[in-house]
Amino acid sequence: MITIGTVVEGPSDRLVLEAILEQIYQDEIRYIPIQPLSNQDFGKHGPGWWGVKKWCEETWQLKGSSLEKLLSGDTGSPLDVLVIQVDAEIAFDSNLQKGFNPIIDDVQQVCPPIQPTIANLKQIIAAGWLQKDDLPPQVILAIPAQDTENWTFAALFPDDALCAAADYECPKLGQHWRDRPGYRLTRKKYGQLLEFKAGKIKKSKRRYEALISQIADNWDTVRTICSQAEQFDQDIRNLLTPEAH
Repeated sequence: MITIGTVVEGPSDRLVLEAILEQIYQDEIRYIPIQPLSNQDFGKHGPGWWGVKKWCEETWQLKGSSLEKLLSGDTGSPLDVLVIQVDAEIAFDSNLQKGFNPIIDDVQQVCPPIQPTIANLKQIIAAGWLQKDDLPPQVILAIPAQDTENWTFAALFPDDALCAAADYECPKLGQHWRDRPGYRLTRKKYGQLLEFKAGKIKKSKRRYEALISQIADNWDTVRTICSQAEQFDQDIRNLLTPEAH
């Protein structure tokens, strides 16, 4: 058995990642939800990427706390893997590097390709949020581009013309809702798998639980469409070798 801790933007992101992890590493897995603690409990950090940022900062700000202690089990169960997830679309947010110097200018790079933007985000998370020049090998940064719904849409509708677009993974400031994979999942044409209310996509745990088996079954297809899905797959496979456990 391997033990995997998750620090994610929200419960639906965790459901997707857990399904993918089980598809990649077909062994018994024990999951420890760290942030948020549950579907209802975001704790003092709050939801979304801001909650992930606050949690990361606490690993070195709180007395007696460190990322190494968390991984080793000094503060709970030891972790074989710690997955930290944020969506690439946060690259536009002006608060991304709040409280840190020096900052990275122009986090969002010319896209496609998405990789230079992802590299900037990983540096911000490691050096800024976690205050680490080098992350421990057990820490995997998962950064779906634009967001986790890109992976979900690619799994469910791989033949849709949107998936073939060269800029499918590129965050776009001011992008119209109709061009976002997550929004399309709320439309009748795509089965109204999610909800769209008050200008936001509503991602209920119940609805995602009905989708995750399809996402897992079609993971290899997602990897061919989404470069960051392929990167996450490679990172996990490189870490979770039979020899390591």
